[in-house]
Amino acid sequence: MAKSQKPAVIDRIFDTLWDPEQQRLRRTVVTNEDVVIAIAWCRSNLGSTLSEKNPANFMKDIIRGSNASNMWPDRLKALRYGGRQVTGDGNVFEFVPYEAGQDEPFPNRFGYHEGVWTHKIQSISIPLDSKALGRDDETYLIQVAVKLAVVETHFALRSPIEVIELTHLQIGIKLRLCEVDSLFSAKYRDENGVAQQMIITAEAKKKNQRILEEQVMQQVKAAFNETPVNLVVPIAMTSTTDGIYLAEFKAIKRNELAIFTELELEQEALYELCPRVQGI
Repeated sequence: MAKSQKPAVIDRIFDTLWDPEQQRLRRTVVTNEDVVIAIAWCRSNLGSTLSEKNPANFMKDIIRGSNASNMWPDRLKALRYGGRQVTGDGNVFEFVPYEAGQDEPFPNRFGYHEGVWTHKIQSISIPLDSKALGRDDETYLIQVAVKLAVVETHFALRSPIEVIELTHLQIGIKLRLCEVDSLFSAKYRDENGVAQQMIITAEAKKKNQRILEEQVMQQVKAAFNETPVNLVVPIAMTSTTDGIYLAEFKAIKRNELAIFTELELEQEALYELCPRVQGI
């Protein structure tokens, strides 16, 4: 596999934004224009063959793979600067300093691992013709999860929230600052036993792709913007060898949105499909 040319571009962008006298970045957010200018510089000075088209997707291939940290410049690792994707308003990504205890630019904090709680789910209700068309992509993963009531099973068996009704609303909802792979509505009983409404946002990932915290958090904020509910529960699903891994993150209340700065895992499970389904 050819070595990625993107680290050199990131290095160049960092150089143009770094103030050597103050020993800090003049600004941290990188724009489409920054990316285009840096790619053009690398083409002229380093012999890069990267295209200057579609700078908005520049970070996508870097951050979504399990080897994301390997594609980050070594110099920035030494300076303890990572990055996070920022979308909308002509922005592409942001340079962010490491958190305390962080030792790589893109840590895999969430995802399937050995020993996770496992529950078997039948898949014989999916027609064979449909299974034959199975493919390794996010849309098919969501379709299978919906057909087999994976999310309903999870909230019945594993979630600490007392859900009494759960309805799938839509797949692939494009909003201004993000896309929600799937959206669910649920009724639950609060601490006083009163029935309330909540929204469940679902992020889907293919095998060996990272669960991107920034994407999930953007989905939560978008759900509050688009609905009147006071509680949103984000989840993420990934394909594994034997089924669907589901991570449920702690619920976020509307009045806590201002202090919502990171995801916290609530429950996780592997839902093993029996028999296995092609593409999952």
